[in-house]
Amino acid sequence: MKTLGKKMMAAVGVAAACAALGSPAWADGDIDTSVALAATGGEVTLRFEGSNAGYDSTISVNSSAALFPNHSTTPGLVSDVNLGAYTAGSAIDVSLNVLTTGNVFHTGGAWLNADGMAHARLVQGDGRVFVSFEDMSGGGDHDFNDHVFSLTNVRIEAVPEVATIVLVAAGLGLLGVFGVSRRQG
Repeated sequence: MKTLGKKMMAAVGVAAACAALGSPAWADGDIDTSVALAATGGEVTLRFEGSNAGYDSTISVNSSAALFPNHSTTPGLVSDVNLGAYTAGSAIDVSLNVLTTGNVFHTGGAWLNADGMAHARLVQGDGRVFVSFEDMSGGGDHDFNDHVFSLTNVRIEAVPEVATIVLVAAGLGLLGVFGVSRRQG
């Protein structure tokens, strides 16, 4: 489990990436692949924070139209896009569409991506959730500054790993089998 100090360092790191777009590479252990985004209720606003990518890319939210072409969008307040109102707990799936390679990467668990790796770094801070993507298959250079944006009225929440979901389903299945056999016996 991460300590408060590590979380604060991560927030500082993303803030530096957003400001300078030249942060050092993240260590694999710093990337939490078991988190996703969920609405807290109300209007969700998306803001482009910057890009330091060689590849062209856009993002989509819950399969929306393409937003924020990374090489032609002005970072900051002028880029704000209101995504509308979301009820609390609604899943927010942001995908990075890498136009140069055709790859698509998602926030959330690594299993959502074709290469089985996490491509988004999520950090809560300053009333926003900052999301920074790595745009190269296989993990690339791990700098997580290829497409950086932030959202309001969302939170970071834990997502169970696929193995955990399978174990819970198996356990429920066994309970069902034992329940049926007890009624028949």
